[in-house]
Amino acid sequence: MDYVLLATHGPEICPTSNATTRELMNEMGPQIPKVAEQAGVKILAGPYVSREHTTVVIVQAGTGEALDQFLVESRLPQWNSVRVLPVLTMQAAMQEINDQPAIY
Repeated sequence: MDYVLLATHGPEICPTSNATTRELMNEMGPQIPKVAEQAGVKILAGPYVSREHTTVVIVQAGTGEALDQFLVESRLPQWNSVRVLPVLTMQAAMQEINDQPAIY
């Protein structure tokens, strides 16, 4: 299944202003692809960061446990609130819509 991960943090813990978080990012950032691979997660897009203190990553994981392992080992939840949004491709969503009876 595909997931969109939205990770947000406040300015006080942002790596641009917090030395401890910056050190963690410098350590973990380059390892993210390997951490994902070891957890059985494929990064489809990102990580993308914004000046809104938000990181967006689109991943594919076979199980919720694999996704959780990736999050824990990436240490992203240590300094972010992470929303996990299961998503469908537009084609899959259209098929699902057409397979269900309309309610109105």
